[in-house]
Amino acid sequence: MARQRLPDLSIVLYFLREGLGWSQTDLAKAAGTSANLLNDYEAGRKRLTRERLEHLLSFMDLQPGRIDAVLAELEASRAGSRPASGPPDRFEARRLRVEALAARFGRLATSFARAALNLLTAGSEAVHAREEAEHLWRWLKRQKPEDQVALIEEDRRFQKWGLAVLVTEESLAAAPNRPKESLELARRALRIAERVGGSKEWRWRIQGYCGGILCNSLRACNELPAARDARVRARKLWEDGAPGDPGLLNEAMLPWIEAACHRAQRELPQARKRIEEALELDDGELRGKILLTKANIHDALGEPEASTAAILEALPHIDAEREPRLAWGARFNLLVDLIHLGRAEEARQRLPEIRRLAEKLGGELDLQRVAWLEAKIAFGLGDLREARNRFEQVRRAFDKPELSYLYALVSAELSQVLLEQGETVRVRAIAEEMFWIFRRQEVPVEALKALRIFCEAARQETATVELARRIVRYLYRAQGDPELRFEEAGAE
Repeated sequence: MARQRLPDLSIVLYFLREGLGWSQTDLAKAAGTSANLLNDYEAGRKRLTRERLEHLLSFMDLQPGRIDAVLAELEASRAGSRPASGPPDRFEARRLRVEALAARFGRLATSFARAALNLLTAGSEAVHAREEAEHLWRWLKRQKPEDQVALIEEDRRFQKWGLAVLVTEESLAAAPNRPKESLELARRALRIAERVGGSKEWRWRIQGYCGGILCNSLRACNELPAARDARVRARKLWEDGAPGDPGLLNEAMLPWIEAACHRAQRELPQARKRIEEALELDDGELRGKILLTKANIHDALGEPEASTAAILEALPHIDAEREPRLAWGARFNLLVDLIHLGRAEEARQRLPEIRRLAEKLGGELDLQRVAWLEAKIAFGLGDLREARNRFEQVRRAFDKPELSYLYALVSAELSQVLLEQGETVRVRAIAEEMFWIFRRQEVPVEALKALRIFCEAARQETATVELARRIVRYLYRAQGDPELRFEEAGAE
């Protein structure tokens, strides 16, 4: 007896539910019905209407158009498997043998079709989730913070995985310059993730994803012990939730964030391992950012050549029109690396590009940083007069409490020029000033120790250009590694 073909709508319900990782029990609970009834619908034992199907799919945040997409795929699959019309020809016997062979592998074909439909569903659902999230976020961010929290906790419309992911992106963008805002956004994203629908595995997966972003925000706020705890929790949730993810989340995100956190905590072997994992998993979406983090790890390891190579590899993956600030930072760090490697002429050739980006960004500090690069390049090319004038200009611009670290850096670089010109008395005055500014600003202890060494040498008029160079390079590296000791960087 031939097996009765399942109704198309029953197949649609099964594939969409499975494709998003929902069990029959999960969907039944969300829809307020029984898992047995859903089983009857999918097995064709009870008639499933289009209206009823749309109602069930709404609890998985799916639009009616998803039904038509799957129906179209089913019809296309059937059309491809139908025999050609018309009288049999001399190839009919061969065709029948092929059909018989195909029947033997029916189960394999069914599994392949299921996987293909799952991918189709995940892809279309990701697009829909993004569109919906953008609409929700535009409305939500106009509300007061306390109202945002209430809506996230009480209104099901805002408990969507797509919105959680969009808020994590906002958090990532804010982290470099607005770390406290980044932390609030990360916590908001995690609140949403804890309330999304679906299987427990899917909820764990999205919580692990958002927990990684929370780790990043805590790192940006320099709350490293809390960042470590958040990283461990995020990794466990992410791994436990793997069976519930139909491919909707970027698998490279968490190892990338973990690498940055390991680097901040001076766990450099772990940082190197995670960044390579992130590069292997990346589909191209995060390539530029991952490579910039890899450059930072190489810099922390005292590997300037590898850092420079990673930045050069990253640049083609960074859209300067869409992310001008990221493009600017990458190019600035590249030129600094080139100058430290003695490749000042190469840096000079790249200067017009970074000047155009600074003018586009329009910030006065960015323009002063360009002048700073010009000073460094002039010194690297042996033009002491131009270098001195530029360093003096930038030093005046950086003479502000909030820029004390940059002021010390420029002062150390100016000292190199003055030592070349034999002005040891001026160097002593600059060194004393740098030391007391750092002491008032409560900069990291190790950086203060390094400046004390330079200050003592300047006071005794034994400071050399080489010592000043080592101080400069140390202060650059210590920006991202406050615990780095001057002695550790002294062999460069």
